[in-house]
This record gives sequence, C-alpha cells and structure tokens, in this order.
Amino acid sequence: MVMDFLAPSEPKKLTALQNPWKILIVDDDPDVHEVTKIAVAGCSFEDRGFELLHALSAEEAKAILLSNNDIAVALVDVVMESDTAGLNLVSWIRSELDNRFTRIILRTGQPGYAPQTDVIMHYDIDGYAEKAELSRTKLITAIVAALRGFKLVMSLETNRRKLKELNTHFTAIVQKNALSEFSSSVLEHLTNLIGRPVDGLLIGLDSSPENHAADPKSARVLAANGSFEDKVDLPVDLLGDDAIRRAVGTCVASRDTIKIDDGVVLPLNTRNSISGALYVGIPQSVLEDLVGTEVIQLFVSNIALGYEKTGLLEHIRNLAYVDRVTGLSTFSGFIETFERHISQNMPLIVVHADIQRFRVIVDGIGDEQASAVLKKTGHRLSQTFPDALTIARKERDEFLILLKGGGDNQVSDIVERVERAFQEPIALDDNLLTLRTRLGFSSTETGEKSAEKLVRFASIALNDVRQSGSINYAVFSPHMQEAAFERLRLASLLSEGADKTEFSAHYQPIMNASDQSIASFEALMRFKTPSGQFLNTASMIEAAEASGLITEIGAWMFKTSFAEFMRMDGLSNDVRLNVNLSPRQVQAHRIYNDIEQAATEANLPLSRLVFEVTEGLFLSNDQVTLSLLTWLRSEGAKIVIDDFGTGYSSFSYLRKLPVDGIKIDRGFIMNMDQDPDALAVVKSIIAVAQALDLRITAEGVETVAQRKIMQDLRCDYLQGYLYAKPLSYGDLQGFIQRAVEPGVAFG
Repeated sequence: MVMDFLAPSEPKKLTALQNPWKILIVDDDPDVHEVTKIAVAGCSFEDRGFELLHALSAEEAKAILLSNNDIAVALVDVVMESDTAGLNLVSWIRSELDNRFTRIILRTGQPGYAPQTDVIMHYDIDGYAEKAELSRTKLITAIVAALRGFKLVMSLETNRRKLKELNTHFTAIVQKNALSEFSSSVLEHLTNLIGRPVDGLLIGLDSSPENHAADPKSARVLAANGSFEDKVDLPVDLLGDDAIRRAVGTCVASRDTIKIDDGVVLPLNTRNSISGALYVGIPQSVLEDLVGTEVIQLFVSNIALGYEKTGLLEHIRNLAYVDRVTGLSTFSGFIETFERHISQNMPLIVVHADIQRFRVIVDGIGDEQASAVLKKTGHRLSQTFPDALTIARKERDEFLILLKGGGDNQVSDIVERVERAFQEPIALDDNLLTLRTRLGFSSTETGEKSAEKLVRFASIALNDVRQSGSINYAVFSPHMQEAAFERLRLASLLSEGADKTEFSAHYQPIMNASDQSIASFEALMRFKTPSGQFLNTASMIEAAEASGLITEIGAWMFKTSFAEFMRMDGLSNDVRLNVNLSPRQVQAHRIYNDIEQAATEANLPLSRLVFEVTEGLFLSNDQVTLSLLTWLRSEGAKIVIDDFGTGYSSFSYLRKLPVDGIKIDRGFIMNMDQDPDALAVVKSIIAVAQALDLRITAEGVETVAQRKIMQDLRCDYLQGYLYAKPLSYGDLQGFIQRAVEPGVAFG
C-alpha cells in the first residue's frame, strides 16, 4: 500500500467543533484503520471535524450502524471475512437497515475482487478505489465529496419530513376560524417545525375599508411566545424593541423579508391587502438550516393563505357584507337581510337605483373622486331611508333599497323622497354635482318570494327607465320581462352568423314648404332578415342600444348614407342629409371619428348634414352630449330636435341649447285638422320657435289640407306621405327626377 499520505505536514489546529462528521472505517486490517486516522487528522469540512468509528468486520460494522443513526460516510473494505463481506454489508445497510443516507465508499487491496458496475449502481455506492490509489489528498477528496452527498440527501430528507409535517400542521391551522386561535396555532406549529423554543410574533394590520390599503399604524400583535408572551394585542409601537419595530414596518412597506441580528421578519402577503408579518427570533441562516429554505417559504405562503382566509377578526363579516367604498351593505348582505325578513312573511319592496350619466362624472373627476361621490350618495340614501331594512351597493353606481311594504312606503312617496334627497348638490372639494337618479321597483305583491328574482325584476324595471329616457322610475310588470326577452332575441339577429340581419338605408324627402322643392332627405335605418322580411325599425334600434351594438350600426349608417347621398343625381348643393343620433351612440368617444371618416370617404362637407336628436338627450345637461353637438355646429352641421312635443318639451330650455330647429311630432300634425287642441299646440310651438329663430319641420304631412295649414303658419319644411314614403336608394332617383321638374304638384 502506498503510504504517501504519511508525509509530514502541519495539521490544522482546530477550535472545539460541535457535531463532528461521523465516518465509519470497516476493514479487517488494523493498519488501514491507523493509516486512515493519521490521514484525516486535523481535517474538517464546513467547520465540523471528523469522528472516526472503527469496525474490523462486517458484524462489528452492523452493531455500530445500529447504535449510530447519523453516520455520514462509511469506508468499506470489499474483502474481509469472506470475498463478498463488504458487498453483503452494503446490501444490509440499504435493504435491512433501510439506511438510504450514509454515503458508502468501497475500498479493496485486491483488484480482482472489484464489484461489477451494476452492483455499484444497484446498491447506491458513492465511490470505489483500490487502496493503493488512495493518497492522502485523494482520500480526503473522496470523503469530502461523500460528505457533500450526505448533506444533500439529508437536506432532501429533512425537507420531505418537514413538508409532511407542514401539511399536517397546515390542515390543523386552517381549521381555526377565530383570528386569535389561528395566530396562536401558527406560532405553535412553527416551534414544532424548528424543533426548539423560539421567540415569535404574529403581527396583523387593519386594512382601510375605503381604499383597501393596510395602515402600518394599525399593526398589532395577534399572537406571541417566548419572551414576548405578554405582548399579545399590543400595538407594535409598544414592543419596546426598536430593531424589531423598525423591521416590521419595513417588512410591511416593502412586502419583503427583513433580517436583523437576532431574528428575521417574514411578510404575509395576501391578495386582498390584509397584511401581516411573522417575526422569528433566530437568524435567517439558522432558521433555514434547521427547517429548510423551501419549507420556510412554503410555510409562510400557507400561513398567508390561512391568514387571508381567517382575516382580521373585526373585518371577517365586513369583507362579506360591507361595501368598502360606501360603507353600505354588499349584495350578499342584502340577500341575507331579505331572506331573514321574508321568512317572517313580511311584505317587502325592492328599489333598484342608479345615477344618471355616472360614467360622464367618472370621466370628469376621476375614479378616486367618483368613489367619494358614491360614498356621499350612499350617505344621502341612508339619511333619506332610516326605515330601510337595508341599503346595499350592487354594482358601480347601482344601489338596492329594501323597504317594508305597505304603510307610507308607496311608490310615489319613495320617488318623492329620493328626488328631495338629491335636490341639494353634492359638494366635492370646489365642485357641486347635481345628481339625478333612476329607480326600478318590484315587490312581494307579485307573489314572488325569491330575493334574486325580485332584484332582477327591479333591474328590468330600471332598464325600462333607461330605455325610455323620458321617465325616472318604473314598477315591474310581466310585460317588461317579455320586452327584455324580445330585445335579447332581436339583438341576436344583429350578431354575426348565417342568419345575420341585413342593414339598408332608406330616405324620406323633406320639402321646402314655400315652393315644394327638395330641402333634405332623412336617412332611416331598415333591417331585413335573409328571407326578405322587414323588421320593426324602432324595436331593432332599441335592441341595438340595449346590446351595445348601436355604435357599430351607427357607424355603418354614417358610411352608407353619406356615400349614397353624394351619388344622388340632380340635387343642388343646398340639399342636405338628415341623420339620427341615438343617445347611446352620442356617449361613445368614437363618434367623432365615425362621422369624420365617413364624411371624408364620401367627400361630403359636414355643412350639408343635419343631425336629429331627441329631447331626452338634453335632460341631464350632459357635457359629453353638448360638446358633440357644439362641435358639429362649429363644423357647419345643423342640429334639430326630433319628435318635439312628445317628451319633456320646455320652451324655456330651447334658447339655451345648441340647436337650429325642431321637428313637430307627427301626432300633432296628423290630427290638427280634426282636433282644435292639437292645432292649438302646433300654433304655440311654431310661434315660440319662430321667436327663437328656429327652423320648423312638420312631420306626418299626409293631406293637402295639412300642408295648407302649415304653409299658412309659415312652417319651413314639410315631411310626410303626401310627398313620399321612405324610399330605397334605388327608388329614390325617380322621385328626384319628378320633384325637380318645373310645375310639379304633390297631392
């Protein structure tokens, strides 16, 4: 045997080291034991020395292995009391002793007894060398490599055991529903994982209902052990340990792990901003050595999930039943309250309210200020309905009010109370916002007892208000549900597919009352099924608005009608094109681009366009609407109010609006030669419009007598079947040729 490792050298002087690595020498030659002892004298790995255990036979080795379960490396001679004694010992270690961790290096002085490769692989052997090859350097290198392997497999085993333990602990922890029990359980199981008592703190922070943000000033001790046992429920500021206090604050603010000299603060990061922190009173490196880095990370992640589930004690119910923006009930809380009262056979009224043009408010003041508006709105409702069983915020600007039926809670009284509540503007910094609400009603008088269904009925009634644009409340009736279903059916006909409805533009002439010449054409949408059946235009427009398709359809109408108008032959440049604007269409930001692009492609000056809008468009004095109409007029287009006299007609507001004319509703025109009251209304409308220098168009002119009356009243334009029904583009050219002939007479 080569003895070069006996060369003189100065052994490293070591301080008293703890927990030396145990190395078992199994060889029937005493000299090998002595030589190995000399070779590794003074050596250490990771500040841990070597403790040699000696066995002269396989049987002695078994006894040592049975009494020492922490042997890191075994140097085993292949040939001892028998040719296969060493291999048999290895098999016993791995199979019968079930020791998968001790790293084994086989040595032999007889090359002929070397084990086969498959034997080495089968028995999990870390190395094999002839004794003659093992110089001191090679021997120490082999041992250190084996120790690294031992450390790795032990780390994996520790992680496996700790993960199994962690899984058991977590199951027990998450069963705790009270925050105090949960927090105490966390520290108890952390101590078990570490395997020795440690100082620990579980710290929680309240989250603000208004902005979901954790307030560091609210940090308090939820559970404590070790030297902090008397600190439970105290604010962190009173801990008395400046280093821990600062570390907790930094941890919460950065949401990162913070190390200090004698401990570590681990963040409990949750998805709903209920923040927390876990302080462990041992250095992070020691903690990871004892438990494992991955186990610690998983433990903290699991605890964060459990902490999120349990929540702060004072917010457990709030998270489910209190709206964080307004402080009102949530929809879940509303349902719970409803079910509690309906079980008492109490008659109930459900009111579904929203804020008109709330999206415009948000665009004007921003989301943060808009939240303040919602909060003040909720406060107004709470003051207005102290008798409410509950008031909830359903969605962004939608509120639900649950009232006891009967008594003073009649629909008209409720509407009046809401209107009075919002007569005074809401103050927001330097701004005053006047809010207008819309209301939908349903009640148990319908025979329905389901909270969800009654809320849906009230929502259908509210949607009916939104669709009409001329009322501010509605009470649910079954026909509303049928109408809602019909809108859904019609909207499906507008969607893409083989059965998609075909769009077309028709045009009805508007004539100069004075000389019967063409003044304009009103472009009207037509909807036709693939089978050729025309659908009701008003219903289809309503369905398009309800489904949100009106913007796309409106853009198509601009493009088609502008192009076809510019291709009409025989018209002077004074003839204009009238197009209708839907309230929903006006609210879309893209409408500017849709109009400009269609006009540019058709080479149509905007000065030849007349845009027709309904009175309801002006009710809320909406700045988005007014801005669009002002822009159109600045580009040369004209604005007229369609169907004037059927809605909230008010002569006082006409002079304030960016409009150029009005169209008197056909209902007055068609009856005025038979109904003196209708004629009186028409005369009044014309007189005021003329005083305000507004152009007047009479719709529904069907007889010569009606034309004569309007001419006598000096109406500007006439439109109706007396001249023509709405015509397709293909049929329109014949009308134009006839209308421009000298001396033509209609009627």
